[in-house]
Amino acid sequence: MRISISSPRRTLGMREELISLLERLSTTPGPPGMEDRVRRVIAQELRGHVDSLEVDALGNLIAVKKGSRPVRVMLDAHMDEVALMVRSLRADGFLEIVPLGGLDPAVLLAQRVVVHARSGDLPGVLGAKPRHVMTEEELKSRPKFDELYVDVGARSREELEALGVRPGDFITFDVPFRRFGDAVIGKAFDDRMGCLVAIEALKDLPEDSPTVVAAFTVQEEQGLRGAGVAAYRINPDVAFALEGTIADDTPGVPEGKRVTRLGGGPAIRVMDRSMLTQRLVLEHMIRVAEGAGVRYQLQLSPRSGTDAGRIHLTREGIPTGVVSVPVRYIHTPSSLALISDVEETVRYVTHLLGSIRSAEQFRPSI
Repeated sequence: MRISISSPRRTLGMREELISLLERLSTTPGPPGMEDRVRRVIAQELRGHVDSLEVDALGNLIAVKKGSRPVRVMLDAHMDEVALMVRSLRADGFLEIVPLGGLDPAVLLAQRVVVHARSGDLPGVLGAKPRHVMTEEELKSRPKFDELYVDVGARSREELEALGVRPGDFITFDVPFRRFGDAVIGKAFDDRMGCLVAIEALKDLPEDSPTVVAAFTVQEEQGLRGAGVAAYRINPDVAFALEGTIADDTPGVPEGKRVTRLGGGPAIRVMDRSMLTQRLVLEHMIRVAEGAGVRYQLQLSPRSGTDAGRIHLTREGIPTGVVSVPVRYIHTPSSLALISDVEETVRYVTHLLGSIRSAEQFRPSI
């Protein structure tokens, strides 16, 4: 099936604009519950490209681009990132912490962080006991979250209080954005990649298209909380969650067990622990990719989930698919991805939106 949608490949200037936007999205802090800075970046980028922008009571940003076809499509991309929160202020000036989202404490030792205190953003570091003073048992064991702490250079609880730090303050990772060749390294690619794809797809959408409502959602990393509210409000005929997903084409992972790989193009999700993609949706997504000549890969992720898990169970049920950019080392401070995969995902999602003509396309029949 050849899809007749105009979606030209990007020029060098367009690629540089894409990378610049990704850098702004990546370096902006947005832990679950504090997505406001990311929301402002996205809203600023979309003004002039959509018909309306609204924020709901939870903080989801809803962008509407009206189309000529009698069908309503939801795009979902979550704004939040895995992060930390201050649990308590110790008498010796250190901060005890709790995770926000699925983080492995073993990858956090000695990482630079930013504490978002009332007085402003404070630099800090996740403390690590030097191996020189560890016991043999400590050297063999993996660290636990209750053993981790953040050091901002304070020497007492009073100094922390004077700095404006209190329990409940958010902590994000301090990671610079780097580009080399086709590769980029940065933080929060899960899910600023999805946000980027949604933004670019809205910009590229032709006039003869369905009405597209993009929800940039909150608190996905804390239980898919914003997506259900957004989906109930939008009440779409079909929805697509956009993600930065697991690319585990790395040493130690057998080829047959890899989830996705870099350079393989957008990942079309078949299943995960939160959803089995409805077959009419899945087969349509595959036909569109093959008809448009998009390089794609099929993804099975039995241990992961996305906002789609909440969206597809909203109201009477919403046919939902997931499209992802492959990203190495998600849910760690630093991730790595390929710009060529991002561009191919934008191209695919633009074709996918243009292929939807009726709500009945995804309705099972007797």
